[in-house]
Order: sequence, then C-alpha cells, then structure tokens
Amino acid sequence: MPILFLLALAACSSNEVSSGYSSANSTAEMKGLPFRWEKTADGKATVMRLLPLPVAPTKADAKLAEEILAGIRKKEQANGRTDAMLQEVHQMTDGREVWVLQSLGEGIAYVVGLKNPIRVEGPYNFAK
Repeated sequence: MPILFLLALAACSSNEVSSGYSSANSTAEMKGLPFRWEKTADGKATVMRLLPLPVAPTKADAKLAEEILAGIRKKEQANGRTDAMLQEVHQMTDGREVWVLQSLGEGIAYVVGLKNPIRVEGPYNFAK
C-alpha cells in the first residue's frame, strides 16, 4: 500500500498531495490505526510514521505472546522476511498494542488486539 500511495502522489500537484495524505490520515484515524502520513523534511516525498506511543511490555502472558509472535513470523516468512524478532511493544490508549519488529530498513509493525477474539493486523511498513 505505501508504495502504491507514493507512486500515486508523485503525479499530483502539491495541493493534491496534501489532500491525498490528509485523506489517508483521516482513514487511518477512523480505523483506529496508529500511523500517519507526513511529508519528509525536504518536502519531496510522503512517508508513513508511527505515532508516538508509550513503550511497555506486552500485556499478553508468555504463552500467548509466543503464539502471537509465531503467527507474525508466519506472515513475515510469506513476505520473504525470515527472521522476525520483536523489538518493542507500544501501548495504544484503546488497549491494543503495536508490536514493532527488529528491522535494518523501514519499520515493520503489527497492531495486536488482546481482547477475545485476539486480532493481529498487519504488517504495516513505516518510516523510522
């Protein structure tokens, strides 16, 4: 999604670009996602960033955390990333968590809802 969005923005005027990422931000906010689009410092590109959220241990017990991470690893392997390691967990105000994976390049995150049924959404790629 981010790549397609950036390609679409490349052909737009600056007003259309502002409108495009404002619309994307509104959609993300309506879906309760902790990511927002913004222009880079040089103004030449638009990137998705993770909102500043408190970092804390997951609220899942050890067994559940391992099950969730196993599911995330499976998704990551399907995307060609074979070594999914949890870097940190961010706590959202609605009780969901953002699990950020270790990555040399862009950030990779999953939004995890621990209420029954447990939901894992992602991956979301974002600029660090």
